[in-house]
Amino acid sequence: MPPLEREATRLRSLIDDADAIIVGIGSGMSSAAGFNHYNRAGMARAGMADWQQAFGFKSLFDGFYHLYPSLEQQWAYYARYIDFMLREPASQPYLDLRSLIGHKDYFILSTNVDTQVEKTFPAERTCNYQGSFAHLQCKQPCCDELFDASPYVERMLAGMAGFEVRSEDVPRCPHCGWQLVPWVRDDTFLQGAAWRENLGRYERFVRERGSSSSMLLLELGVGEMTPGIITLPFWSMTAKLPDAHLLSVNISGDSAPLQLGSKAEAIQADLSTLLSAARTGNCSMLKPPC
Repeated sequence: MPPLEREATRLRSLIDDADAIIVGIGSGMSSAAGFNHYNRAGMARAGMADWQQAFGFKSLFDGFYHLYPSLEQQWAYYARYIDFMLREPASQPYLDLRSLIGHKDYFILSTNVDTQVEKTFPAERTCNYQGSFAHLQCKQPCCDELFDASPYVERMLAGMAGFEVRSEDVPRCPHCGWQLVPWVRDDTFLQGAAWRENLGRYERFVRERGSSSSMLLLELGVGEMTPGIITLPFWSMTAKLPDAHLLSVNISGDSAPLQLGSKAEAIQADLSTLLSAARTGNCSMLKPPC
């Protein structure tokens, strides 16, 4: 059996045999979908070539973390970047994953902030641990409140000139007047009611299914930047739960933790190719060939 066919068959088999599934989604999943925030290809996909040329940004995150001379310029970049993520529909790898696990009892734990998870899966089955660009928060924060980013972004784009938004369009907190910022993980990240509700859903799922179910822990495109969110907890659950199995899929590595023995395995593959093959059961038309 060709490698891709064997790996796709193994993925389907593990999903079918599980009573419950926890999927940990990292940046590799969105990269497989074409949302690469770490290189020039992502700049092109987002239509940010003008910013790349003017400022020398090598990636979307270069622009996001750049120290701009003014809020008007900073928010011009933010508005364009957030607008791109809000407008993009759910991508094929996410849709393929939904097709594969939608009939099962599952939960999604994600460190991605690009809105792909919430566009694909119901909120009651997801935890966006690092937040989401779909929302803004007070930078202080003075309040436990999240604000829909869409109307702010639309107003900024409508009044934007060159690489600046109008001063009056910089998002401000309606309670204290301080600026709003994207609700994504940094030193002011709001771990308020919405975040606790996200985390609570995940913790309940683990608590209610863990000890009495055949549990599949599925890591998709999880890197090493934040191991304490997905990787290490997944290892711990695999070791502790009597009927748990860990499958890690990543384009850059194919080794499972040795201490977990036969309870863990890994597949090195492009996620878009593997998920498509697993969904269709046919890898004959995919590249690289099976």
